[in-house]
Amino acid sequence: MTTTKPATIELETQSAREVVDITARVDALLGGARDGSCHLFLKHTTAGLMILTGEAGVPEDIMDILQTLVPPRAYRHDSAAHVGAHFLSGLVGPSVHVPVQGGRLALGEFQRIVLMEFEGPRRREIELRLLAERGP
Repeated sequence: MTTTKPATIELETQSAREVVDITARVDALLGGARDGSCHLFLKHTTAGLMILTGEAGVPEDIMDILQTLVPPRAYRHDSAAHVGAHFLSGLVGPSVHVPVQGGRLALGEFQRIVLMEFEGPRRREIELRLLAERGP
């Protein structure tokens, strides 16, 4: 039997720019699902969700690279940092899909699900939708 399970992940970021690994929190919400799909959607426009390697230093290097994509200039909307956060959020995107196999996230050996904070510290909310076969 197929079931849909909604859940919400809430977290507080600590810095203006931060990479937060949420993989364990997502995995803990799978609750007996066998095979299916896990969709995560971030309800904010100044942060994003990505799947990255968990190798030391890589997430921070990617954050640094992303920051170089925001040129210093006068923006119409607000401060350069605020507009830059909106741009990077749009570039990275608000969602990821991950397959679920045998009750676990079917990520590659080094893959991790991360929240990319571009304008913190903030309270962030991620909507999880699990579409999966129920366990025996």
